[in-house]
Amino acid sequence: MKNGDICVGVTALKTVESPQPGFAVAHSLKDAGYKVIGIDDTPLTAAIVAPYFDAVYVTKSLRTENFAKFRNEIKNIKRKEGLDVLIPCYDKDVFFFVKYKRQIEELGIKMLLPKIDTLKLTSKPFLDRLSEFGILTPRTIMVSEKKDLKSASNKLGFPLVCKGVIKDAYIAKNLLDTIIFFDRIREIWHGGKGSAILQEFIAGQFYCVAGVTDSQGKLLQQIQMKKLGVDSKGTTWSGVTIKDKTLSVLTKKIIDSVKWIGPFELEFVKKYSDDKFYLFEINPRMPSWIYLSVVAGQNLPEMIVKTLRGQKIKRNGRYKKDLVFVRYMNEVTFPLSQIKNKGNLKIVTSV
Repeated sequence: MKNGDICVGVTALKTVESPQPGFAVAHSLKDAGYKVIGIDDTPLTAAIVAPYFDAVYVTKSLRTENFAKFRNEIKNIKRKEGLDVLIPCYDKDVFFFVKYKRQIEELGIKMLLPKIDTLKLTSKPFLDRLSEFGILTPRTIMVSEKKDLKSASNKLGFPLVCKGVIKDAYIAKNLLDTIIFFDRIREIWHGGKGSAILQEFIAGQFYCVAGVTDSQGKLLQQIQMKKLGVDSKGTTWSGVTIKDKTLSVLTKKIIDSVKWIGPFELEFVKKYSDDKFYLFEINPRMPSWIYLSVVAGQNLPEMIVKTLRGQKIKRNGRYKKDLVFVRYMNEVTFPLSQIKNKGNLKIVTSV
């Protein structure tokens, strides 16, 4: 079967502020010749006019996690497009699809996802538990009440990092900053309630490793990137490919320790004072910068599709070093009629 006969669905297509990875994953797959279908919860995405997508479907049930509704919609997409593989590209989507993996695969749609226990172990609130495996991580405290911010901040010291459980990160220089960021995160992500994460700030240089394991947890490939430029939330807008042996060994140790399955991104800070790598985040999906892997010579999103289809993957580990990427912003325009069941956008549920 040719790649063009295989249909791959990709979620997370928003490009505002911190871009979601769906665009880069779709770009990578389209370069490899696959049919690519976008799935998101809003029509306000440049995906509807991007050349990387053969069609884009909009469904609210993905955001509301109404699986009964989503199941009917994904069945409809399967029937119309011949959907073979689904790649969630947003952390929340990954948890949703892990929960309903069996039911979705019964429809003939394959996914490469970690186990729920692994997801919980590697989630932001519990990341420092990986110290049990000899993995260095920043000290972390989850806070649910504003009254607990002072004592938690005193334990960690300033500056510290205030993070959302799902997304967002801010560097707080004092208690007032911490309170402001705590309220901001809860307002944006939890309707004014819920928890935020306080994490020890480690001064150093930032690195990322993206990779894919097969369904047995065997590491197929990894690519390393040193961050050259980040925004106020730590989101990468510029980086360069590197090859660091210590980072390679550490990545395999982490993946083996937590029994990871599927795509991942590991984020590290190399501490100035001791020159050691500290793991501060594990993302259960491809990163937004993943098209860099394609240009460097390793199409990691395609490896997800290949391993799901039982195709042999050459594990040579080679990719171009010192390849720089810089993210830029642009705008697309289209008539309002484009988002009303016309053009390449097909709305599955009303918006």
